[in-house]
Amino acid sequence: MTNADGLASNTEPVLLILEIKRQSIESCNYASALESLMVMADSRENTLLYRESLALLITGYDADPRELPEIPEVREFFARLTNEWPHWLWFLSREQGTISLFMSLLCKIKVHRGHGQVGIEFTDKTDLNRHFGDLFDRSFPLFEAFDISPADAEASAHSAVNAIIGQ
Repeated sequence: MTNADGLASNTEPVLLILEIKRQSIESCNYASALESLMVMADSRENTLLYRESLALLITGYDADPRELPEIPEVREFFARLTNEWPHWLWFLSREQGTISLFMSLLCKIKVHRGHGQVGIEFTDKTDLNRHFGDLFDRSFPLFEAFDISPADAEASAHSAVNAIIGQ
């Protein structure tokens, strides 16, 4: 966990944890998160270094009985942040359910509860496909600007889809 300055000076592969606090979500203040995300994509070196290395930590909702995708303020925060920075699928970790969590904040979902467990179902595959397609399409300028090969972009897309479907 670091700030934008720490990201800019790093040269080693790391697992990045983007912490977003409830206070920032409720005030819809995504400037700090956006600053860190922009550094990740500000050069070819950073874009390659931070590929598939970002995890999300959303704090302040432990006492809320709802799952994060059920909280309108969380969904709105990520919709606005994604409007400003669409490169999530290149940078999000394929581990820890990060892509599923992120996509559940954008897409239509249903929460299933039972036997002390919670599951998330994407209820509209067209909606899920539309969001995936939009995110990838909006990342093409990044790939072009930093000469990311079509094969690398495609491999990232496939690994993101596989993270959702559990392969």
